[in-house]
Amino acid sequence: MSASEGRALRPVPVFLLGAGGVGRELVRQIVAGRETAAARAGCRFEVVALADRRGVRFAPDGIPDATLLAAIAAKANGEPIGPAWEGTPDAASALIGELVVGGHRQGVLVDTTAAAGWEPLLDRCLDLGWAVALANKKALAGPWATARRYFHHPRVRHESTVGGGQPVIATMRSLVDTDDPPREVSGALSGTLGYLCLRMEEGVAFSAAVREAAARGYTEPDPREDLGGRDVVRKLLILGRLAGWEMEAGDIEVEELYPPELAALPVPDFLAALPQLDDAFAARVAAARAAGGRLRYVGRAAAGRGRAGLETVPAASPLANLKHVALRTARYDDEPLVIGGKGAGVEMTAAGVLADLFSLAREIAR
Repeated sequence: MSASEGRALRPVPVFLLGAGGVGRELVRQIVAGRETAAARAGCRFEVVALADRRGVRFAPDGIPDATLLAAIAAKANGEPIGPAWEGTPDAASALIGELVVGGHRQGVLVDTTAAAGWEPLLDRCLDLGWAVALANKKALAGPWATARRYFHHPRVRHESTVGGGQPVIATMRSLVDTDDPPREVSGALSGTLGYLCLRMEEGVAFSAAVREAAARGYTEPDPREDLGGRDVVRKLLILGRLAGWEMEAGDIEVEELYPPELAALPVPDFLAALPQLDDAFAARVAAARAAGGRLRYVGRAAAGRGRAGLETVPAASPLANLKHVALRTARYDDEPLVIGGKGAGVEMTAAGVLADLFSLAREIAR
């Protein structure tokens, strides 16, 4: 007899925003994990909406698994996941309102997009009694006056925003709850920039490494999103705010890996201009190696201030292997608490979101 047989399962409505790599993998994991959800949480995650900018699937009673899998397969082939819609926070809010009126007074909004400006939808969901799971960092890294709510609300989770599948956020919360908040946080927080550093160490020119990363889908459509350190800044803001520092983006010094004169160029022209930077980056890699270290793009924060930029780090340090976040606290003073392992990638990130779903399913059942 399966874990779900012989007892009624509590449905947990899930409104999923985003059908990119993480969103599609999350759908696969939800469908494949039906028995686990039944056995461990006594619930069934019912995806009532799957939406991206181009299309939406909406079924208040739950979208059948076969339809979900067909929708993400269509998306992977460049086709819409469903009928066209406005794809705005207001349009999504209207669907949430329809679900609440129809009896779904509790559920989970999951945002796996990289879009900005969805805070009104997050706030409406929380006001209506829904929970929120975020893989999208934008709301958490916005102005503290608006972001504060998402750090303190009992029905918000965002484990996958830093470290992907690594339990970085959970560890931070545990340290704070046990009165040992981090005094300093550090990490090689960008998989994309870590990849560039590794490729340059292997002798690949900076410009070629950027084009290679873009071709593999490691960068944003405009690589300046990555090369400008903005993603690292967002992660530092999240970690710093969890540590208790009411930080703003202006509190973090950031090193951009391109000069100001390239900032406004169209993407093709920007990529064409990158070879002029190759010699300078090769020299920095060589200088780090000569010093017995490795060149890494590191994010650090302490006492409400931070920096994101290239550093020479010891070859044997956790930062050198690109898979660790280090937390220094009163108890972990002489030697920081290090969280490591493979965290990046759609499978690990989606697993982090799924863990948030389980946590929220238990929270809303109270």
